[in-house]
Amino acid sequence: MTKQHVVLDNGSYEIKAGFNTSDSPLVIQNALAKARDGVIYVGNDYLSHTNLYSGINFRRPHDSGHLTSWEVEKTLWDYTFDQLSPQKELDLSNIHLTLTETPFQLPQLSMNTDLIVFEEYGFGEYYRCIPQSLIPWNGGDKPLDFTIVVDCGFSSTWVVPVLYQVPYWKGIKKLPIGGRHLNGLLRETTSFRHYDITDEPILLNTLKEKTMFVADNFEAALNKKLKYKCEFVLPDFKTTFTGYVKSEDQSPSADAQTLKLFDERFTIPESYFHPEIMLDNNSLSNSPMIQNANFKSLTDLVVESIYSCPEAARPLLSANINIVGGSSYIPNLPERLIAELKKELPVNWEVRSLPQNRKLNEVAWYGGASLVNDTLFEEISISKQDYFEHGANWCQKQFGFKNF
Repeated sequence: MTKQHVVLDNGSYEIKAGFNTSDSPLVIQNALAKARDGVIYVGNDYLSHTNLYSGINFRRPHDSGHLTSWEVEKTLWDYTFDQLSPQKELDLSNIHLTLTETPFQLPQLSMNTDLIVFEEYGFGEYYRCIPQSLIPWNGGDKPLDFTIVVDCGFSSTWVVPVLYQVPYWKGIKKLPIGGRHLNGLLRETTSFRHYDITDEPILLNTLKEKTMFVADNFEAALNKKLKYKCEFVLPDFKTTFTGYVKSEDQSPSADAQTLKLFDERFTIPESYFHPEIMLDNNSLSNSPMIQNANFKSLTDLVVESIYSCPEAARPLLSANINIVGGSSYIPNLPERLIAELKKELPVNWEVRSLPQNRKLNEVAWYGGASLVNDTLFEEISISKQDYFEHGANWCQKQFGFKNF
């Protein structure tokens, strides 16, 4: 029987999974959803129940990007594998699994994952890596030798230099701001200024995706905030279940509630470039230690990451910047980052972001699907026999991050 390959990009917001022969991955919400009536929905099942969107709660298996709850994750993996092969049960012993995890995952948590993969599911072979290391393989026949990946995820933003398809661990930087932090700041701001939408995670996510953008010049935009007025029609669960941005020619019903947003639209995503914005509504913000702290922006971390790499590689990295992840969809975020980097890096260096021919939140999956076809792949994988022969530490020795 021919061995099959499954690539599973296990993000903290979405699971992207599929056979390497698939044209595109299956995208599953990495969460259990509990509606107001107490019914629990797994993965994507809640999406079709639009009348339950209000007051729904999500439980996610990741905490700060780390996979900490296998009792939740296993339910979601079972659901994912059922969706991958709905007609017949998969023979996992004949399947090679390529799995991603967050950079610098705690070793014990990684070992728990290895145990689940081999002892609970019984996969025949296995390769575990960080998703950013798969990005260079997405470009086509020949993988990129030098690239710096800016992964704007749900739990945080990672800056990962990849040299000759290997992560340069000394240069990896983390900005502890991601999509969920923007949602949290939007929730606090909107509930304080307008309506209490604390218990409406779907509405918050829709607001972020439909109205947020990054300003070219933050101070200039702030001075002209009235220009950026946006009227959002809130869901009434009759004509709309998620809400929508009202256009000039639209006239919603007389009893429709609307939310008028001004500077919130660009102030909240500005947190990537001014992280101190996150502390505006925090009780600790008056602390002298906090006030004197040197908060590093995304621009600062990318520059630091480049300069931590070997000197000869630095201009090559700046010319090959991959900006990916769900939050990179925020309008003007990639362009603003490149503009800020051009101010900080030497004028004779080329600074550019690479165009993406895939969905920005699925690039790592496509990279993993391409890596499967490389001759190197068999050498870096571990079989179930190797795992049981060498013990539980063997995968961590082979796949874990390198301490310096």
